[in-house]
Amino acid sequence: MNDEVNLYPCGIVVSPYVPWIAASPDRKVYCPGRQPSFGLLEIKCPQNDELHKVEYLEMHDGSLKLKRANNYYYQIQCQLAVTGLQWCDFIVYLNNGLLHMETIFLTNTVGIPFNVKLMTFI
Repeated sequence: MNDEVNLYPCGIVVSPYVPWIAASPDRKVYCPGRQPSFGLLEIKCPQNDELHKVEYLEMHDGSLKLKRANNYYYQIQCQLAVTGLQWCDFIVYLNNGLLHMETIFLTNTVGIPFNVKLMTFI
């Protein structure tokens, strides 16, 4: 792991544009070797013994990935939109020490149906 990486507590972050929407990422990340340097960290700790048995991960192009139709994916997209950051490192950690890590990037296409549903609800 890079010694220059710093993790910071986040707490709750309220959207400056839509103040009734908030997010609570697990950590804010500073990594000077990445562009942009700031991102988020989201960690999940399911009660599984094997990563391929985690219900929200799927095999894609030979490696495990967070399912793009899963609520955790939408949670991360919302966190990125609220904080204004571009990436989130998503970690799945099992009790036996196995872990999965991938970087999820903000995508504008996810927000469109979410915004329409939200504005219809309001």
